[in-house]
Amino acid sequence: MFLDRYSTAMTQHIYSLASIFILSLTVFGDVIVLTSGEQLEGTIKSQDGQFVHVQHAILGDISIELKNITTLNGERLPESSAIAPDEEPEENHDDTLWNQSINVGLGIQNGQKNTSDLSTAYHADRTKDEHKVAFDIRYKMSKTDGERTLNRFASSWGNTWYQTDSPWDVFTTLQFDWAEFQSWDQRLVGDLGVEYEVLKTIENNEEFTLTLRLGSGFRKEFQSNNDHLIPEGLLGVGVNWVVSDKQTLTASTTWYPDYDDVSNYRLVTNASWNLQMSNIENIQFSIGFHHEYNSQVDAGVDNSDLQLTAGINYSF
Repeated sequence: MFLDRYSTAMTQHIYSLASIFILSLTVFGDVIVLTSGEQLEGTIKSQDGQFVHVQHAILGDISIELKNITTLNGERLPESSAIAPDEEPEENHDDTLWNQSINVGLGIQNGQKNTSDLSTAYHADRTKDEHKVAFDIRYKMSKTDGERTLNRFASSWGNTWYQTDSPWDVFTTLQFDWAEFQSWDQRLVGDLGVEYEVLKTIENNEEFTLTLRLGSGFRKEFQSNNDHLIPEGLLGVGVNWVVSDKQTLTASTTWYPDYDDVSNYRLVTNASWNLQMSNIENIQFSIGFHHEYNSQVDAGVDNSDLQLTAGINYSF
């Protein structure tokens, strides 16, 4: 009898202690009000960008999404803490994209001589914080009566640092060429200089820019009679004419004299005309002109190298 009374008293005592313990958690715990209006009391263990991790006396360890919580301990959560169900985290995109274009040209002529030619080119440029980077790759091959008459590859990497409040800009260029019918097999050319904006006019959709270039560089030819490093000067003029929103014309001529022997020089002229095709976005009809004159070449090699191309240009 005594033992039964003692057991009953102990059980009631344990229940009382448990109730006091649970009540103490309720009184001294954290209060979380959910968006549904329900109130949850427990101990917040940690919190990250999406969840609050809570220890509850009955439910144990649980995680509650911030989007489902209205207040924590009486303080309303900032709106940025709650992520809408359909909202996706914003990706960190670079707002400065590359402007790219691919040009392909084909030509076939049947007559007294059968000729065919293939030309391809790739261009990419990007301007960010007044710094423009440009990359070009070009290849052209021509055949006459089944024999190759032209086989040439060229690549260049250019940098331009613009000065917003000045007509002066700074540029560098590094170019690598490979050719089958020249005085050299490979050639490396590098330049550093300044560009001056002589004239710039803008009227409606038309824009015209005239620039001058002055600088110095080097030329290194491989498998050539002139395989030593040649220091060169640079003097050039360039025109960029945006005729309309569908038509552009660019042209440049540059003289590269050998500092040690001015009679040894190169004269390089480039021009291109692009016409937007009607109702076809990003597609242009393109005509290109390239002429390089070398004053000193090996015997049997032409001083003049002229290339004309026509094809389709796709920009993206």
